[in-house]
Amino acid sequence: MKKNRKTQHKYHEPFSPAILETTVPQKFVDIINRIGDEVLSDDVKSAKWDWSHKLVGKVSKEIQIPVTDKDDKEFLARVMKQGCLDYLNHIIKRKRAYGWFKLAGREAKPSLENIHLTQSWIVSQYAGEYNPWHHHNGDFSAGIYLKVPDGMNDEWEEEFQDHYPSNGLIEFMYGENQDMRTDNAKFKPEVGKFLVFPSYLRHFVYPFHCEGERRMMSFNAHMRIQ
Repeated sequence: MKKNRKTQHKYHEPFSPAILETTVPQKFVDIINRIGDEVLSDDVKSAKWDWSHKLVGKVSKEIQIPVTDKDDKEFLARVMKQGCLDYLNHIIKRKRAYGWFKLAGREAKPSLENIHLTQSWIVSQYAGEYNPWHHHNGDFSAGIYLKVPDGMNDEWEEEFQDHYPSNGLIEFMYGENQDMRTDNAKFKPEVGKFLVFPSYLRHFVYPFHCEGERRMMSFNAHMRIQ
């Protein structure tokens, strides 16, 4: 991922709930990976910050993210909140932000202060591991890719020759299969990719077979009035 690449927003709306696809700065990836490496490589710290009992993943480790530096914490929170705010503003333009309208009224314009972060964690996934169908809590949920195995592209070249490629992908699903509509959407992991979606939207992370770690950060947030 280029450090100075201009951030672009793409909203996927194959069904009513939208999914925002954008990127985080390289600084964000570096900070979270540094903390993740420190905790994941230490059994004592991994046990202390274990978050797997709160999650459904069938994966190697799932940990909380102990950010201690004040500047880092403020930077990370600002990036995460901005993604949620951008998503909310898009839904307001679509006149579908019913929760926000009920909370603040149709004329109110949200700011970063209206986004409250709740939980955040790292999912460290290796070959054969997966995350079964599930949804999150809150108003917004997000996933940010931090590491992708070196052999993943080779696996995808073979996998994408199939009629239903899935290895290593995240898949979202909403509603039932019907004529002239789509009920699912898949995304390939790329370091720095930032996906924001409504917390109720069901999703699944498929296993892969190559060696190496697929690392993703997830978080939940909700709207609030100060």
